[in-house]
Amino acid sequence: MPYMQRLRITKVSDLDDDSTWRFKLPSVGLYTGFEMRINCDRYATRAANTTVFTLADVISKIEILKGGAEVVKSLTGEQLDAMNYWDFKRPNARRYRQEASTGNDLTLFLLGGRGLYDKEFGFDMARLGETYLEYTYDLSEGVAEYFKANDHDVSLYGYRWMGPGVPNFRGYFRDRQIASWTTSATSAIKTISIPVGNPVRRICVQAATRASTLGGTFSGLEVRVNDGEYSPVIVKSAMDWTMAEVQEYGLHNELGGIDYLVVSAESDVPYWWSYMESVGAQNYGASGQPVINCHGITIPVRLQATSAVAGEVVFSVRGWGFQKCLRIGFDHEADGFDLLQTAGMGSLDLVVTEAAASKAAKCFVQDVISY
Repeated sequence: MPYMQRLRITKVSDLDDDSTWRFKLPSVGLYTGFEMRINCDRYATRAANTTVFTLADVISKIEILKGGAEVVKSLTGEQLDAMNYWDFKRPNARRYRQEASTGNDLTLFLLGGRGLYDKEFGFDMARLGETYLEYTYDLSEGVAEYFKANDHDVSLYGYRWMGPGVPNFRGYFRDRQIASWTTSATSAIKTISIPVGNPVRRICVQAATRASTLGGTFSGLEVRVNDGEYSPVIVKSAMDWTMAEVQEYGLHNELGGIDYLVVSAESDVPYWWSYMESVGAQNYGASGQPVINCHGITIPVRLQATSAVAGEVVFSVRGWGFQKCLRIGFDHEADGFDLLQTAGMGSLDLVVTEAAASKAAKCFVQDVISY
């Protein structure tokens, strides 16, 4: 019987600031995915109450490139985090703090299929050929609200089928960002061409302006086939869509950390959710801690130290639209029965109705590639 081996591939320490780490992945083996555990300490204790950054925010791109150039995976840190949320039905493990020299950790998975034990889809490294992982980031070292570059570590693990009777993968899931733009006006229409030919599993959008929700960026989304012949999906309310998704997919929509409150100021917590359901906080420490108030039901959610005492608090937030990303999914069925088959289509478009001007927006897609 085959078994799964969690293999430690490499660890690198003290990575330079504002750079790209490039690593050659194994040349043989059947891998269902690769796990990156990223660790970095804060540069200084939080001073700006409305400035908040997590490790995912400073990762501009993570890629797997076969043949040294052809994209297998290409997503930002936030987008990959959202993909993993949909894959595993809960947020990835992480640590979040805002005091000087305290640790921040983030675990991200680059999956070849539906999960870490998929027997149908994954990375057959011998078929992919020479394959590289590229990790691009900017820690903004020296800026108080960001991270230290001299304590920036990455551990890389692989999940590999081993033993007799290993599976024969049919293909892998490709993830890539295909559009990034700034919205132009309220009710303006933008049409994004989705490549056809392969089965599409997910079409996703991200509200990339920090303090804007999905609905504040997109007032409508429509998947349109053959220049309007028919539309398999129409989204009228991003909030309703992401709320329903939690029930439809059985998602766990809660996350938390340890934040630092500036004296008598409303301090933003991370923008992990587009829409907030609830937020709670309590003091982190035995004495001399601030009195806490909670503000807001949508982003930015803020906690306030109402006394003249700054300090750390443990907080927990629940919400919808993780990492401000929305998924139009053709991925309910494990057997792929509901995949959007595009081989016979002349064109496939995502038609976006913009909610307001000057909002950063992105679109990324997952399709199925056969060996």
